[in-house]
Amino acid sequence: MQTIITIIVFLLILGSIIIIHEFGHFIAAKIFGVYCSHFSIGFGPKLWSKKGKETEYEIRALPFGGFVSMAGEEQSDEEELKDIPLERTLKGIKTYQKVIIFLAGVFMNFVLAVVVTFGVNALSGQLPVQTAQVGQIIENSPAQQAGLETGDIIQELTINETGQVILVSNFGDIQLTQKDLQTTASTIHVQIKVDRDGQTKNLQATLKYDQSSQAYKLGIYQATRSMNIAEAIQYTFISIGEMSVAIFVALGQLITRFSETVTQLSGPVGIYQVTSQVTQTGQITYILNLLALLSVNVGIFNLLPIPGLDGCQVIFALIEKVIGRELPEKIKIALQLCGLGLVMLLMIFVTYQDVLRIFQ
Repeated sequence: MQTIITIIVFLLILGSIIIIHEFGHFIAAKIFGVYCSHFSIGFGPKLWSKKGKETEYEIRALPFGGFVSMAGEEQSDEEELKDIPLERTLKGIKTYQKVIIFLAGVFMNFVLAVVVTFGVNALSGQLPVQTAQVGQIIENSPAQQAGLETGDIIQELTINETGQVILVSNFGDIQLTQKDLQTTASTIHVQIKVDRDGQTKNLQATLKYDQSSQAYKLGIYQATRSMNIAEAIQYTFISIGEMSVAIFVALGQLITRFSETVTQLSGPVGIYQVTSQVTQTGQITYILNLLALLSVNVGIFNLLPIPGLDGCQVIFALIEKVIGRELPEKIKIALQLCGLGLVMLLMIFVTYQDVLRIFQ
């Protein structure tokens, strides 16, 4: 049953990203009057189709991409497209309109990521409170043994061994280190003054030094609060920015350290594995965050100046504007086939790497 759920979630994630990307191209082409003969989700054999006023909408067997067939594209050789008026083809519209059409898919991928991330932040986003308020208490921890309760606000710590009194204003003040306390003791005894529902409580705790965190461990997590709308917007763009920077850094490493970095990439199999792990948590927010991350990945990948991808299409359009004529069609087709071939080889290689990881 879990496998079926994972497959469904995997297809929904990929399908959403592909549909929104191709819809971007499609709606932009429609706005500028470009004739679109096909709007396809997936490649390979046709599973379902429905003919609209002009466009045939399709679902194909391989859900790892999609396409919009527009009149005037180099690879368009359909008989029905040959009689389309020039002004309704890519060749008959202005350069800026071509650029918008080519970039519309990437734009919509970012729109999807922003909407999903904002939704997660607005509905379930959490931020730490400003005070040293106790959130979750770890089972059998010194905090639990001392009698700390969720909601307590720690105000003061007194270290019995050194006599130090630490006034606590935020959660960072309770992260006690040997350097701060000027001691090498493996265990310390602490008096904890807390505010509990307006009443002062004094508790005693014995803390052991934790080598991994290099601090005396009390065993609590900081309390959190829900984001307001302004914070949800702010952290949405922070998250999208961090995702984008991480992807560009990875792409930079792929160029400067190709042999080391390429083995760390993941293809559809790797994405399926991650989807399986996320789905097993049962947390819808994790699934939505994965959707947003993958949508940003697809958007940025399509910006690369590789023939066959949107970024290169933009470059072709700008070059043609500068030189005042179209590039030879055979050259563009050859470059696009080479580019797509390289992308497919990379996809095969990373898929092979993903399969090897499964059996390691």
